[in-house]
Amino acid sequence: MSSTLHTVLLVLVAAVVTLILRALPFVIFGGKRKMPAKIKIVADSLPPAVMAVLVVFCLKGDIITYGTTTVPALISCTFVVLVHLWKKNTLLSIFLGTVLYMVLIRVM
Repeated sequence: MSSTLHTVLLVLVAAVVTLILRALPFVIFGGKRKMPAKIKIVADSLPPAVMAVLVVFCLKGDIITYGTTTVPALISCTFVVLVHLWKKNTLLSIFLGTVLYMVLIRVM
């Protein structure tokens, strides 16, 4: 099998699986059927848990080994928390924190 055909098939399979996984909750719980309480609890708590894992993953190198990006990372994280407490907008706080981090690592 050619390399191009193999790559196309891999992308196609990944796309179909992703589509099915994304559509499944709407098929199962769409319409008038209510979502079970246990699944609702998981659905409500999963996004903050994923964000926490991403924060730990992104900061683990900066916190464990002090380097040139440690101070900008800590300043940016503090800024994200403050902006989020002020505006209550996740996208805005993450965007502004990312911009601040990029500026700080160039300046510091």
